[in-house]
Amino acid sequence: MKHLVDIHSERCIGCTRCMRACPTEAIRIINNKASLIQDHCIYCGNCIINCHKSAYKVYSDSFANLNKYQIKVAIVPLAIFGMVADEAELGGIYKILYNYGFDEVFDLSGICSLLSEKVNEYIYNSDKTYILTHCPTIVRLIQLKYPILLENLLPFDFPFEIGAKVIRKIVSDKYQISEAKIGISYISECLSNFIAVKEPLGKQGSNIDNVFLFNDLIRNNLDKKTGLTNLVKSGVHFCQTGAYQHINKNNDVLTVDGIKQVDEVMENLYLNKINAVKLIEAYSCVGGCVGGNFTIENTFVAKWKASQLFEHTKTNDDELLNQYRKSLTDNDYLFSELVNPLSSYQLSDNIKQSLNKMSKINQILKQLPNIDCCACGSPSCHAFAEDVVNKVKTIDECHFFRKEK
Repeated sequence: MKHLVDIHSERCIGCTRCMRACPTEAIRIINNKASLIQDHCIYCGNCIINCHKSAYKVYSDSFANLNKYQIKVAIVPLAIFGMVADEAELGGIYKILYNYGFDEVFDLSGICSLLSEKVNEYIYNSDKTYILTHCPTIVRLIQLKYPILLENLLPFDFPFEIGAKVIRKIVSDKYQISEAKIGISYISECLSNFIAVKEPLGKQGSNIDNVFLFNDLIRNNLDKKTGLTNLVKSGVHFCQTGAYQHINKNNDVLTVDGIKQVDEVMENLYLNKINAVKLIEAYSCVGGCVGGNFTIENTFVAKWKASQLFEHTKTNDDELLNQYRKSLTDNDYLFSELVNPLSSYQLSDNIKQSLNKMSKINQILKQLPNIDCCACGSPSCHAFAEDVVNKVKTIDECHFFRKEK
């Protein structure tokens, strides 16, 4: 992970804040420093936003990479609609990116508008409960913890990947150059999408050439510039929770945001406790994409701004939507490969050794207070017992056990 995300050990003080915020127990504190178990990580970014020492560093691509391309294109994320209250401010975002040297700037409103049509067609005559998410973290959560629910996951690719496919075609036609000479960069609002570009899901390689962090490039002090944007009004809602319910006026859509709440809903679906729901719309970040790790606006202010932008946008850009429709095939909306389960955490490759270790874990748990205080540097007493059995820690590192002893 060091080429993408690194932990600055000199800044880390072993405070356990990141560990306690991790939904998959992927972090341990060892020798007073945070340590990542990569196989457990779903890249939600909770560790980054909860670290008050800025010990986590994310490495975006270099702007020098753009020199390889004749035409440079920037795709701004859905979260952008929570940063601006009208099209003039959106023009200010475009202006910033043009000043960085990009030749074309696109947002994802039109892509999401078309994608919602495809979703409605897909689920129309089915009694099945489908899971819809634009968030790679939710997909990884299902792969890791609820692989049986992969059959409920809608097979649509992420909006930025679909957008990159169609935008490359449009720009190629506009400038009359080959698609290989076009460099497409995504301005990522969160760690989840950033990693999905670098380590793609459901395909061999990403359609994005470079990825930059939103908060590295965009600031709140925007220069308002009234001008042409690629905004499609019907796609503005998709930056926040409840977009599909709002657009389709359906009562059989369940919307959930926040990775821990999503985890609970997925567990309920796995246990067949959710009935009469046609679509579960799931977001890893609270508030939806406007709550991303690399955004620059308060989540609730961002939701208000998105509503303002929708109200102040006068008309849909039907011309742009038609251009997208002509350039996209049905397969362009879909993952090119099946999304397969991830290997779940195993105590051992040998079943006998696994059962033996589980027995030891249960024995250790009987000696622990089971209050999940995290003082030992493990996220729970059960995780601590696993660490002891795996010889990562010793039982004396439990303060309560040591005191009782």
